[in-house]
Amino acid sequence: MNKTLSSYAGKKILVTGHTGFKGSWFSRILVLAGAEVYGLALSAEPESLFARIEKLGLQESTILDIRNRQSVDNYFKENRFDGIFHMAAQPLVRRSYKEPIETFDTNVMGTAHILNSVINHQSSKWVVVITTDKVYKNFKKLEGYSEDEPLGGNDPYSASKASAEFVVTAWRTITNQSKNKVLICSARAGNVIGGGDSAEDRLLPDLIRGFKSNSMSIIRNPNSIRPWQHVLDPLYGYLLIGSMLMKNAQVSLSYNFGPGEKSKLTVEQVSSFACSLWPEGKGFEVKVSSTDVPESEFLWLSSVLAGKELGWKNSLDAQEAIRWTIDWEKKTMLESPLKIMDEQIAKFYSIGL
Repeated sequence: MNKTLSSYAGKKILVTGHTGFKGSWFSRILVLAGAEVYGLALSAEPESLFARIEKLGLQESTILDIRNRQSVDNYFKENRFDGIFHMAAQPLVRRSYKEPIETFDTNVMGTAHILNSVINHQSSKWVVVITTDKVYKNFKKLEGYSEDEPLGGNDPYSASKASAEFVVTAWRTITNQSKNKVLICSARAGNVIGGGDSAEDRLLPDLIRGFKSNSMSIIRNPNSIRPWQHVLDPLYGYLLIGSMLMKNAQVSLSYNFGPGEKSKLTVEQVSSFACSLWPEGKGFEVKVSSTDVPESEFLWLSSVLAGKELGWKNSLDAQEAIRWTIDWEKKTMLESPLKIMDEQIAKFYSIGL
């Protein structure tokens, strides 16, 4: 087994947001690594990946709203973990315009509730807080943003995630001033794609819904470039951070996990390639629609620090990530989603990691 994965064997790990797309994949990786995995999240959406899989192998799945301070505090008062990955969030830009207060309440105060309770009750030795590539003030830099650049965000989602980074900084100061020491690190990743994502207003899920129903797919901002990467790539980065924290090794305050130069594809290029991979005669009709909310034309991350300090690299370029996603969707029309998930995890960890 991969050394990083084996370091989690027998460890009691909490994943918040385990019912989400990334949380489901991440929880399964940890289960396969031999960890005792606990989950804390809202109930899964009916068509979500978590809902489609009968059993991920979790020790316990707790349904709890992290916006409820008292419930969060009670949970961490009663539970102890070797490590925590905080993924629970409102993750959609377009939804944040419709639900700005709920977005801030979840992404900012929810993060504060968790860190505050973990520190007060010494519930874990370390926490990795997952944010996003959109925490940076976007100047459309071609070379990508590094971890020490200014944070910001014009839309409610980006602003809430940048604010969550400030929460991390503040509670890191609190724990450093306290006798209850908790190591806290943040991780920032880009536009992840992969099998089973059912979120609204995301490019690949929208295209796949069109493929399966043999109906027209709507795309927005066809010339925009995003840091497309398969979900397994940043998740491996998160595991590397956790592995370092378990050894009390020195880590930076935050890390970017983004794709390489070959992945600089536009929305239109991603759509065209995805259409070319679907079985003949289905899902080829794509319509460009004007967007009703402002979205950045270019966003890119520099992952130099993660490569230097963690030994991380992006393994799948954008086209490979799209191919793996489409392959997963096609296979799970006939086979168990969990079986295909496990096969892709095994394949990913056999290619040079």
